[in-house]
Amino acid sequence: MKQKSENQKALPKFFKLLAVAGLIGGVLGSLSSVAGYFWQEHDLGAAFARMLNAGSLWGMLVCSAVLLGIGLRLYRSARNAFRSWDGEDETVMEQADEQLSWAMMLENLTMIVSFFCFSVGTAGIADGQLRRLVPLLVLFIAVLALAVLLQQKTVDLVKEMNPEKKGSIYDEKFQKLWWESCDEAERRQIGQASYKACSTASKFCAYFWGALFLGNMIFDYGFLPGAAVLVVWGVLIVSYTREAVRLGRRGQRTE
Repeated sequence: MKQKSENQKALPKFFKLLAVAGLIGGVLGSLSSVAGYFWQEHDLGAAFARMLNAGSLWGMLVCSAVLLGIGLRLYRSARNAFRSWDGEDETVMEQADEQLSWAMMLENLTMIVSFFCFSVGTAGIADGQLRRLVPLLVLFIAVLALAVLLQQKTVDLVKEMNPEKKGSIYDEKFQKLWWESCDEAERRQIGQASYKACSTASKFCAYFWGALFLGNMIFDYGFLPGAAVLVVWGVLIVSYTREAVRLGRRGQRTE
C-alpha cells in the first residue's frame, strides 16, 4: 500500500514533467529546423569547422598551459605544506589532500582538452593540410607527457603523505592496487563519489543526447555523435548494474 501511495503521489508530477519536456522539445525542434536552414544556406558549418581547425594548435597550447600551470601550483602548495607540517595540525594535511585532488582533476582535464584539440586539428588532413600535422602532433605528445609526469608527482606525494598507499600510475593494475591499499573509510568515500559520478553521468548523457539530436537539425552531422553518447551511457549502466549485482550476492566480498 505504501509503495502504491508513493507511486500515485509521484505520477502526476511525472506526467507534468513529460508535458513540459515535450513542449520545450517541440519549440526547440522547430527553432532548430529554422536555424538549420539558415546554417546550411550560408555554409556556416564549414566556416565554423575551419575556425576550430585553425585554432586547434593554439587552443591546445593555451589550455594545457593554464590547466597544467594551476595543477603544478596546487601540487607545489601541497608539497610545501606537507614538508613543513608539524605533525599535529590535521587541517594542514586535509588542505594538502584537497589540493592534490584538484591537481589530479586538472591533469585529467588537460588530457581531455588535448585529445579534443588534436581530433579537431587533424580533421583537415584529408584536405591537404599535412604540414599542420607535425607541430600539432609534437605538441600533443608533449602535453600528454607533461600531464602524465605531473600525475606521477601527485600520486607519489600522496604515497609519501600516506605510506600505506601502494601502486604506480605506470602499472596497468594501479587502480586495483590503490583500492586494496585504502582503508574502509576511504573505500566508503570512493563508493559515494562513484555513485554520484554515475548518477551525474547518466543525467548528462540523456541531456547531451537531446542536445545532439536537436543540433543535428542544424548542423546535419549525422547520427554517430548521438550514437556514441548512447554507447557510453549503455556501458555505464551495464557496468554499474553488473558490479552492484556481484556485490549484492550472499557472502560476496567487496574487495
